[in-house]
Amino acid sequence: MTLRVEHKEQIGEREIETFYEVCKGAINAEVASYLEACVRCGLCAEACLFYMGENISGKIDPTLTPAYKADLLREIYKENYTILGRIKKALGLGVRITPEELKDQVRLAFYTCTMCDRCTKVCPMGIDTPRLVAIVRSALTAAGLTPEDLAEATNTAIEKGSPLGVDVPTFLSRIDFISDEWEVEIPVDQKADYLYIPSSIELMKYPSSVASTAKVLNHLGVSWTVSTKAHEATNFGLFTQSKEVTRELLRRILEGAKELGIKTIIAPECGHAYQSMRFVAPNVFPKEWNFEVLNVVEFLDRMVKEGKLKLSKKVIDQITLHDSCQIGRRGGVLREPRNILRLIAQEFKDSVEFPEKNICCGGGGGVVVEHEADYHRQKAFLAKAELFDKVGVKNVACYCANCMLALNKSSQELNRDYRFLSLVDLVAEALEEEEE
Repeated sequence: MTLRVEHKEQIGEREIETFYEVCKGAINAEVASYLEACVRCGLCAEACLFYMGENISGKIDPTLTPAYKADLLREIYKENYTILGRIKKALGLGVRITPEELKDQVRLAFYTCTMCDRCTKVCPMGIDTPRLVAIVRSALTAAGLTPEDLAEATNTAIEKGSPLGVDVPTFLSRIDFISDEWEVEIPVDQKADYLYIPSSIELMKYPSSVASTAKVLNHLGVSWTVSTKAHEATNFGLFTQSKEVTRELLRRILEGAKELGIKTIIAPECGHAYQSMRFVAPNVFPKEWNFEVLNVVEFLDRMVKEGKLKLSKKVIDQITLHDSCQIGRRGGVLREPRNILRLIAQEFKDSVEFPEKNICCGGGGGVVVEHEADYHRQKAFLAKAELFDKVGVKNVACYCANCMLALNKSSQELNRDYRFLSLVDLVAEALEEEEE
């Protein structure tokens, strides 16, 4: 059977039943505790960039409150696992899902949530709302209701090895181009200690970050390589919440890394790539996934602390930072990018008092891929822009290419003049000045 993600235009009884059963089957004790714990305090609303963005525009949309996005799942829970709910169901007063309601679930789960985890951090009950939204996404995907653009990109990743269609010949062509254009050596399919896996966004849209990573690795003199078998870091199975897709895309990385005797995988400037390899993979392949996984910024910071990478040249006057939610808030890599920026910038001005509370780019979780989510992404960007305006800095360092893509897109669409810069590019520039 061919592995594919479906996008259906028509919603019938079969799709509704599939959605219901998947939601019901995903409810365990942990999920039930989250669904029971919500006290409707509303604190999560002011933590959600989609809600805040609408607010800035002068509108209030209560359906954008994170707690609301789990309401249908909560109703399914109640009628199956509470006494009152079972009585109502027996009397014919149970949950009745219409096609229109299911379409709205697509809006709530896919278009207006990046699963950035900011709502969880402010919830007094500690409710993991992204976990609940992930269940809704998985149920929609099982019902064949993945948004069209996301389904297409996911299927391209399955068939060609990359959501942007970067197959092995294209990968090798881009590596050759980057090597020639930036005059940097990039080893391919070599036995090595470190495996660097770029994302197709970097290869196709931000190739300088691939070249910069290669320059730093060569400067350090470590044993490293890229792989044709494990040539794509992204995993759209996390966006669609398809366990089968997630497993298949991780399997390719596992096989590529094992084949080359890799000890450490360096994840690129890509948030969900880090999540999938650092936290998901060890649970999918508990006996085989024996690699240390570092985000490239983690790796750079480690090399600085060990005295192997010296950064004393200032390459930019003023700069602030955008944190990748999946690497930073959810992954814990928050001090590392700040440590590096303080070394290479004349003045680093943080846009938030607490790094854990930084605001998402608005395009994570697959949102930037979905054209039908453009309105919501642009509104969400207004909440992000307020942080940049507050510190009065136009230069913004990023350590996620997907974030750069979303931020650049929204900034241009809304006629803003921020400059979004790859943190690895800045480090490579500092190295070049050191060598001069």
